[in-house]
Parts: sequence; C-alpha cells; structure tokens
Amino acid sequence: MELDESLLDQLKTDLQTLFDENIDYNDLKVKLSYDGDEDISYPQVIIREIQNEDNGRYYDGQEHIVDVMYQFDIMAEQTSTMDAEKNVRTIIEIIKNYMRGERYQALQRIGGNPILSLDNDGNVKIGYMRYEGCIDIDNNIIYRRR
Repeated sequence: MELDESLLDQLKTDLQTLFDENIDYNDLKVKLSYDGDEDISYPQVIIREIQNEDNGRYYDGQEHIVDVMYQFDIMAEQTSTMDAEKNVRTIIEIIKNYMRGERYQALQRIGGNPILSLDNDGNVKIGYMRYEGCIDIDNNIIYRRR
C-alpha cells in the first residue's frame, strides 16, 4: 500500500471516515495520543505509535525501512442497546474487518484484545488492539513484518 501522508495520520483519517459512515457509531471520535484530552467523549479510539525504529537488516548507513507498531485504545460506555463491553467488542470487530482490507492488510494484528474498566470511570470499558509492520520510507509502502 502506498502512503499519502504519515501512516499514523492516515490511519486516523481513514478510521474516522469509517466510523462517520457507520450509523451506529457516527459519533465516535478517532484521535492520536498526542491530540490532547480536552475533548473526552465516548465512544472513542485513540491511536498510539508505540514503535518506530530502524530495521537494521536493510541499513546501509541511512534509514530506509522502519518497524512500526500501533496500539488502538477503544473506549465506550453503555448505551440503550449495548453494555460497555459489548460496545468495545463491536468497535474492535469493525476495526479488525477494516484492517483486513486491501489498504492495511500488510499490517499484522498481534496479541489478544483485552477489555478492562477505565481506571477513573468504572462505567467505561477500554479494549486494546495492536498492529505491526514495516514501512519503506523511501517509497511509502507498508510491508508485513516477518
């Protein structure tokens, strides 16, 4: 997949568009971890870049390929039709299905999807998803990590 902007920004834009078009979750906000907390509302997805480092196998004195890992923090509360945990699981499935599509299929989902209560608000559940891959920064292409 070719990248038009940074992968992190592109993920945010694409996921926000996905949820804006979903009648059940068109009020969901997608944010980057550094966007700030002034607009806290639920449901929301926060994307964190937890790894972005040179892949040494392709190093020739310059950085060409980087290993990346992104974490999605999915937060939701109870609605009139679903409890908070079911809401988080539904959002996880929507993201998982989207990430399997042509645009991001090179990113590999890793680990499980734990769901916990939010520390400062027991009525809000939070679930986690992680994806990893490699980015050719010279050609803006995502590759699956092997």
